[in-house]
Amino acid sequence: MRNLKIMPRNEVVERMSREVKPVHAQAFFTVAPGFILYYLIFDYYDPLGYYEFVIRNENLFNKEIMKLSINMQSFLDNEKVIVNGVRVRPRVDMIDMGFRGSKHRPYITFLIRFSAPIRIGKNTYENKYEPEIAQYDYVAYWSFPPKSKILEVIVGENYDILHGNLLVLYGKKGVKTLGYEKIVFEIPKSYGSSE
Repeated sequence: MRNLKIMPRNEVVERMSREVKPVHAQAFFTVAPGFILYYLIFDYYDPLGYYEFVIRNENLFNKEIMKLSINMQSFLDNEKVIVNGVRVRPRVDMIDMGFRGSKHRPYITFLIRFSAPIRIGKNTYENKYEPEIAQYDYVAYWSFPPKSKILEVIVGENYDILHGNLLVLYGKKGVKTLGYEKIVFEIPKSYGSSE
């Protein structure tokens, strides 16, 4: 009879986590006077069911949420986000996880928000970050207030402007990010009025 090596449980869980691969991401940004909030949603392929195991174990789930929160906050802290010349600090407010029809297709959602000196009139959003090679395709949707107008966009991705106030960015796996984003937009004086 062969000698079978039995791995300790924590080694099995660690191996399961290493097999999880990112496959796609979406971001949904909402911009309004005084703040920006956005949802980041990451989709994964999980062949060994790591996240199903995590969700079934309350202690492991809490540790995973804490680890995700710390990692995402660290990533955000390394970005330099400037709105109208003022440095702002995005913060992770909530994390959720679930499945898209199969335990092998988990997703993780981050809600991130922050105060920003966005005002009626012309505004400039800038984000400086370390360029990297995208590991998966992604799409970012930016929604500016009704009647707003996007005036200038500098990003590394292809993009579309819809209805003057909606911006969609398309990132591709294997393409290096620019390391800089700039969006100039104008919120009209009539914003918030019933006109």
